[in-house]
Amino acid sequence: MAHAKSEPGRRAIRYSATSLICVAITQVLLFIFTSKSLLHWSPGWGNITAVMLTSIPAFILNKRWVWGKRGKAHMRREVIPFTVFTLAGWVLSTLMVVLANHATEDMSKAVHQLSIQAANIAGFGTLWVLKYIFLDKIMFGRDHHTPYDEDIELEEAGVETDLKPTHNLG
Repeated sequence: MAHAKSEPGRRAIRYSATSLICVAITQVLLFIFTSKSLLHWSPGWGNITAVMLTSIPAFILNKRWVWGKRGKAHMRREVIPFTVFTLAGWVLSTLMVVLANHATEDMSKAVHQLSIQAANIAGFGTLWVLKYIFLDKIMFGRDHHTPYDEDIELEEAGVETDLKPTHNLG
């Protein structure tokens, strides 16, 4: 309980809540896309579409609500690393969804659909803790520099940031 009242504990709770929100969105989309009585897309296409659509609110919720960061997203320091984790989760979950689809094709419609849904969750679940550690310690954590730090502003303006002497001592 003491940890849950600390800032790292509250951050972990917000991260978990964000994950639950995004899992719910992904599952609803995946059901709509792959259900035999709805759109009936292939599980692979349904999974990639659900994951990509959910990645946008996931990034925003993680950056703003979980870690309290504001400002424009920095492509190299925030968007690309977050996208790499999303793609890793997509690859793993899609592999598991396709395997579940083939393994349960001849089973009842309900068992088949539930296996696809569970495979998606299992694929992302395997990366969940690793992603939290990365986001907390490297990307958005306490020592993370916001996109408005001077070095990033200079970099984006195309100004050289290397330390060079500005005067001649000779």
